[in-house]
Amino acid sequence: MRVWILALSVLLWTSCDSVRYGSVPCEGDDCEAAAEIGSSDSKDKPSGGISSSENPSKDEKGNQDQKDSLDNKGKPDVHDTIEVVDTTTVTDTKSLPACNASNEGEALMVAGEQKLYYCISGNWETDVEELFTVECKDGVLKLGDSKVIGAESLDSTDASDYRRADVNIKGIAEKGPFRYGASVKIVELDSMMRLADSKRTHETCITSSDGSFDFGSVDLVSPYARVEASGFFRNEFGGQSSLVKLNAVVDLSKRDSFNVNILTHMAAPRVMKLVEDSGNNQPIGSQSGRALSDVLSSFGISLGGSSTGGFNGFGWNRGTQTTSSDKAAEDISLFGSDDYSAALLAVSVMMQSYAPDGNFLSQADYIAEDIRGDGNWGDNASKAKLADKLLILDAEGGLEKIRKNMESWKLGDVPDFEKHVRNFWTSTHGFESCNAMTNGMVKHVGNSQSEYFVSYYEQPEGPRIRFICDGSIKAWRVATDLEKDTVGFGAGDYDGQIKNGKINSDKFYVYEQSKKSWRAATSDDIQEFVGVDEVMAKLAPGEKVIFILRHAERTDDTGKKGHLTDNGKKQSQSVGAKLEGESIYFVNSTYTRSYETCENVAVGAGVTSMGNDTLPELDGDWFVKDENKFETYKNNNGGGWVVASEYAYKGSYTDAYYPLQSRGEEFMTEIVMPRFAKVNRVGVWISHDMMVVPLTAFCTNGKANLRYFDTKQWINYLAGVAIILGTDGTLRYEPVKGLSSGTMTM
Repeated sequence: MRVWILALSVLLWTSCDSVRYGSVPCEGDDCEAAAEIGSSDSKDKPSGGISSSENPSKDEKGNQDQKDSLDNKGKPDVHDTIEVVDTTTVTDTKSLPACNASNEGEALMVAGEQKLYYCISGNWETDVEELFTVECKDGVLKLGDSKVIGAESLDSTDASDYRRADVNIKGIAEKGPFRYGASVKIVELDSMMRLADSKRTHETCITSSDGSFDFGSVDLVSPYARVEASGFFRNEFGGQSSLVKLNAVVDLSKRDSFNVNILTHMAAPRVMKLVEDSGNNQPIGSQSGRALSDVLSSFGISLGGSSTGGFNGFGWNRGTQTTSSDKAAEDISLFGSDDYSAALLAVSVMMQSYAPDGNFLSQADYIAEDIRGDGNWGDNASKAKLADKLLILDAEGGLEKIRKNMESWKLGDVPDFEKHVRNFWTSTHGFESCNAMTNGMVKHVGNSQSEYFVSYYEQPEGPRIRFICDGSIKAWRVATDLEKDTVGFGAGDYDGQIKNGKINSDKFYVYEQSKKSWRAATSDDIQEFVGVDEVMAKLAPGEKVIFILRHAERTDDTGKKGHLTDNGKKQSQSVGAKLEGESIYFVNSTYTRSYETCENVAVGAGVTSMGNDTLPELDGDWFVKDENKFETYKNNNGGGWVVASEYAYKGSYTDAYYPLQSRGEEFMTEIVMPRFAKVNRVGVWISHDMMVVPLTAFCTNGKANLRYFDTKQWINYLAGVAIILGTDGTLRYEPVKGLSSGTMTM
């Protein structure tokens, strides 16, 4: 009963030609014209006719003159003139168009289900293949009830001329797997015409989700064939794929199956060159393994009999011959069980990384043409460019995304392609093998042709990306900030030690003695300096604040009579502007520059009568117990900044300094608290770095980072500490900055 339904609905739906050339099937002369435009070969094509319509000129790569983009008949490339859209697939069933008389018999693939839907009698139906056959004859898909038969020869040949008759040819076409509706075309090569295209062709279509094809019974005059797989493919990167045409040259004298993939595409020109170099006295099959080895070795992949030859860590040198692989490219599939499948997927990913959503074949064709000549890809600049793309792909988790995407297809186990991809970019950029000896090593890109090149590890300008050999995965990966910033730190000198990062000098890391390791500093470890205006904004009614700050920028005269620079005066006035309208209690040390700082803060705040106190306790030696010993340490241990910061944060030099905690509390009790009675709301006290640094360390429990001895951070001009008296009579402290930063890095 169901068979007669088929009789009413056996309609042509979309031909493979429509996939290649557009959404409307062609007929008659129009098809011939379209075929001439769309094909990369022609009837007049010379021997060894393996090429791609997407091969860019060598001029773009700097090593060959520009080639005309027109073929020898002056016809434009199809990709330059025809916009191709995948009309065979919709995303989900909601996207299916209305089923009516205009599309009766048409089939569409629903991508979300990977299932075919047929328009039959006004409804979209599935599983009709159980009732009817899906025919593919001469590249045309249709519903039918007859057996699929390979395409007829385009020339008349007597059966006695067949080299092989009734050959059941099968295989798989993959980039990712070619999608339903893609065409696979065999062009027999004329052995009498130096392997030029003959007129004998055979064509079929892919009607499965794994990219497999079946020509049925084919009669072959020549066992040598050029193969084209044209159509859309499942994108390893995810998303929509572009229309591609992958090539292969195969020897069918001893095989009934072959695959078409990126390796057959890139090996095909080399196969034909090797046959040509032998004077056409070698069969294609004898050169296929050698050609595969040449392609794989160009990507640093050594399998079977292949060799990586002239690889030097920054590229591959010419002139090194490879031995023949024990496989040919047409033997390999993406989901095979050996490492050749991993190599195929790796090269496929590498090529598509040039343009994940666009034309990547132009680069593949360029590389294949380079390999064609002497078996080597010798363009180190191009290698560095590819390595950079793969580096970022790997760094951004792209390889993992590709694996998950392909696993979702449920077509088989995804091979370990990642190792070949990582080996290419790390080797090209000069990294050693990642093994037990190099585990934990952190490196920069030393290849000067790379976009990520830096001349030495800690170079402050340029890319900050670094890489680490991860023993858990036995591969190089992008180093975290912690890993790259703490290189060479070793064990800390004391618990809580803080250092700034080697690469990110604005980041800080803390040593935990109990774990014997470094970690990223948090707000619990480092208290940031806040602005004077921020402190004022948070001051509650009834609260008072005294800002004890280092003076503004001074001249080179460090004596008591040294003055501020003109810039120092401007700095002071800018801080005063943040206190405009306040009645300020000014206190300065006995140094001239300290008084001048108060004077200019008053100008900035609009205070007409400064009214200041002078306190010798602010001169800078409040914490010093023995001046002579302090001077000795200063002269012998790297200067006053080193000595003062080591005292404040490590408790060093106990014979020269008072204990920080008790001396700090004494300053608050004897010097600060009694003078709060003179403060209306705000006090500005100007001191010196040798006083302000230990005072700030005391007030913040060492959380304000002024560890010059470790991090080269020192107190900036007009920075220090805000001492806030609450309404309950208690004190609290905040590290404060009058300028844009509370610290200066020396």
